[in-house]
Amino acid sequence: MNRVRIVISYNGRWEQLPDGSQRFVGSDNRGMYVSKNMTYEELVAIVQTIVNYDVNKYNVDLLSISIVPGSTCRTFIRNDDDVQFMLGEDRVIPQVCVSLTERTAGDMVGNDIPPLEKAQQLGSFSDSNQVFTQRSGSEGVGNMCGVPQVAVNHAATVEPQIGDVFGCRIEQYNAQCDVLNDEVDNEANNQQVDDLQNVDEEPAQMQTHGRRVQGGSGTAPDMPGTSEVRYNVTTSDSVNATTWVIPGAESYSFGTGRSNTLAAPEPTTMIYKGQFFPSKKDLKRLVDDFAMRQNFEWKVKRSNKTTLHLVCIVDDCSWKLRAVRRDEGTYFQVRSFVNEHSCPLEEVHRRHRQASAVIIGELIAPRLQQHDGRLMRPKDVIADMKTMYGIQIMYSKAHDALQYALSLTYGTHEESFQLLPSFAYVLEQQNPGTITDLQCADDGKFLYFFMSLGSSIRGFRRCMRPVIAVDGTHLKGRFGGTMFVATTQDGNEQVYPIAFGYGDLENNLSWEWFLECLRGVLGHIDDLVFISDRHASIEVGISKVFPYATHTICCWHFGENMKKRFHRKDVADIMDNAARSYRQIQYDRHMEELRKLHKGAYDYAIDAGPHKWSRIHCPQRRERNVDFTSLCADYYKRETLIDAYSVHIMPVGHPSSWVVPSDIVARVVLNPKTKRQSGRPMEGRHVSSSERTTSQSCRRCGQAGHNSRRCSNPPMVNEGPSRIVPEEYRRKCSICHSTGHNKKTCPQKDSTVE
Repeated sequence: MNRVRIVISYNGRWEQLPDGSQRFVGSDNRGMYVSKNMTYEELVAIVQTIVNYDVNKYNVDLLSISIVPGSTCRTFIRNDDDVQFMLGEDRVIPQVCVSLTERTAGDMVGNDIPPLEKAQQLGSFSDSNQVFTQRSGSEGVGNMCGVPQVAVNHAATVEPQIGDVFGCRIEQYNAQCDVLNDEVDNEANNQQVDDLQNVDEEPAQMQTHGRRVQGGSGTAPDMPGTSEVRYNVTTSDSVNATTWVIPGAESYSFGTGRSNTLAAPEPTTMIYKGQFFPSKKDLKRLVDDFAMRQNFEWKVKRSNKTTLHLVCIVDDCSWKLRAVRRDEGTYFQVRSFVNEHSCPLEEVHRRHRQASAVIIGELIAPRLQQHDGRLMRPKDVIADMKTMYGIQIMYSKAHDALQYALSLTYGTHEESFQLLPSFAYVLEQQNPGTITDLQCADDGKFLYFFMSLGSSIRGFRRCMRPVIAVDGTHLKGRFGGTMFVATTQDGNEQVYPIAFGYGDLENNLSWEWFLECLRGVLGHIDDLVFISDRHASIEVGISKVFPYATHTICCWHFGENMKKRFHRKDVADIMDNAARSYRQIQYDRHMEELRKLHKGAYDYAIDAGPHKWSRIHCPQRRERNVDFTSLCADYYKRETLIDAYSVHIMPVGHPSSWVVPSDIVARVVLNPKTKRQSGRPMEGRHVSSSERTTSQSCRRCGQAGHNSRRCSNPPMVNEGPSRIVPEEYRRKCSICHSTGHNKKTCPQKDSTVE
């Protein structure tokens, strides 16, 4: 934005405060938009135009109030650097305080004041477009958003704006609104064109609540030398909305509650009589935001296809808004608006009814990628709403709002499935050699997707050992599914991806499909070895698709399974020693030790097949019948490692920049079929046997099995390094009143019964 807001304060005096600082009181105030690159000469010209003082009689001093740690101070404005310092204030709206002193005989007349004609040539401040007038101590807000307004007619009725920035009333004169009647008729539309005069211009674009809306010139059709302007506005809710031209619409501003950029609404959001909105939804969206900022709630008194009547939620309150739909289209126009509350606004609305998940989602959408480089969490949304609006929302609403904001920013799941054909085409065009495969059911439902980048295929064929690790993982998205991966390790023992796949379930059909696609990418490779866990579908798929390859088991997964099955860590350690043995005698010694330690673990290892997990029984290239000078293969050389990463991976860019053939775009890909599992969804994940588990204990008594909310034990006190329960707080037997036991184990129980 090339313009900033400033406030010109004049006809006031400086008052000393008890803390030593000073403030400018009793002043008249004018607000306006000015250029960020405004010079001192231009500022003085603006002041002269507003204050309208005699340059031959008065000297002018311009001062601004700057915020410093602990207090405020006055700074003089006497050159261009001072002006830029003032305009750089980003915590508050800069205020220019004008002080006039009578000239003496020795003063030079007019040395510091540019002529009035120069001030009139400055086009960045016109009374009808960007200047708002106020008196200190009043309430309200004026037009600070730069929306085009009709020319000021001081003889017309004053129409108050709504809003609150400085806690003072800022009135805007809008003569055009007075010609509008409360009834919708076609005669009023024709009369509007005749009544328009002196309408401000803003070429090419029309400013609306801090956002830009494409349109034409704002010149009224009855002005000399101009022609009728037609605004082509398309609503965000309907792509095929018909263009509608409002007669005389050039004199109005079009308010929208939502923009394509999802910009956060500014605190100067305004509604006024005569304002147009593309739809009822946009009108309600803007009123929702205004109500949250002003700490009141509204309810619908009447709503149908042609009318929207809103009132304050407090009965007998005078605040109300009434809008009707124009006969020519879907646009709604504010016909009556009373921005005065007869109810006390000091009441705190902690759970605001207008703060829905959709509204909150639209507010936080622009901040998703600007939140300290990380994704926002529901607790961040709760904190932001508390800070910005003073509204306390539930965690569930914050979660729903965050999900809605994610869909606005990144699109929905359904949209992502429909983009898959175009994504695959662009990926192949941007990265030569890339292979993709997309399969759908007869009804268009998504089934499988495969992707292998050209750089990965080239790097594996030329620079990697013929060892591939395959695995699958379950996805936690809305439609679930399983992601399949095929990776290897380079000469530096780093993971090198080869291919990715997505399917519905981890079963025989899906694994066989993924391995078929992988074989089509890699072709036939001698001495190929696969490493995986003990999933049965992987073993079946490899035996069918790669019958010439060797399938082995990952020793880490195999050891974790033994820990989980036999609940002993030592059996996994012995098995690992046997798997890494290079000599048969070492292998036999470790296996005999495992048999003596745990017969069940020994049988489990034998049933899995020693040729799949032990080094001594591996059928592929285990013997090292080579010279010691040739022990280092080409896979581990520096040149090979550099060559593996020499080809770049090019991004696909934003979907709006894609150039895709029409037949690919027309392909329909629907989201896969899903079925919600029975029971409550699992909150945590399955903990691996290698992870340490910590038992939770009560922070009140230190015992396990419950928390502090359900604790009925006496509290513990700290006594040195240990926590000891005082004697007076220990539980006592209800029979003998002694500690250390209860009435069930009391030794005096039998004697008491007798």
